[in-house]
Amino acid sequence: MDASSSITRTVVVNAPRSAVWAAITDPDKISQWFGQRTSLDLSVGGKAAFTWDEHGTARAVVTEVDEPNAFGFRWAADMDADPVIGNSTLVRFTLSEHASGTELTVVETGFDTLDRDVADQKRAREGNVQGWHAELDELVAYLHGVKA
Repeated sequence: MDASSSITRTVVVNAPRSAVWAAITDPDKISQWFGQRTSLDLSVGGKAAFTWDEHGTARAVVTEVDEPNAFGFRWAADMDADPVIGNSTLVRFTLSEHASGTELTVVETGFDTLDRDVADQKRAREGNVQGWHAELDELVAYLHGVKA
C-alpha cells in the first residue's frame, strides 16, 4: 500500500478498551467527538451517517465489527453521497491494550481508487489527514472527560 494513498494515526487513551470501543461505536458517544449527529447500524452491511453542521453528512456502510478489537466502514469521499467503489475510502479502527490504557489506530485507505485525478485524490487525503488529527484529539479529550 502506497503511503500517499492512505492515512494512519495512532493515539493512546487513558481509558479501558471497553470505553474506547463504546466511544467509536455508540451513536450518542460518537456525536460527542465526531460531528454533531450520528446514526449507526452496528452490523456488517449496516448503514451509518456522520453529520457535521458546517460540512454535511458523510454516509457509510459498516464493513467490520469485531468487538472490542476492530471496527471498519466504507464512507463516501463527498458529503451527502452513498459510498460505492470509486467515490469512497475504507476506514478501520483497531484497539489494543496499552500500559497507559488503550492504543487506538485508525487507518484510512483507498484514496488512489477515487474516480478523480491524482491532484484531487491527494487533496482528499490531505483533508482527511487534518480531519483525523483533529477528530482523534477530540476523542482523546472526550474520553478523558473534557468535551472538546
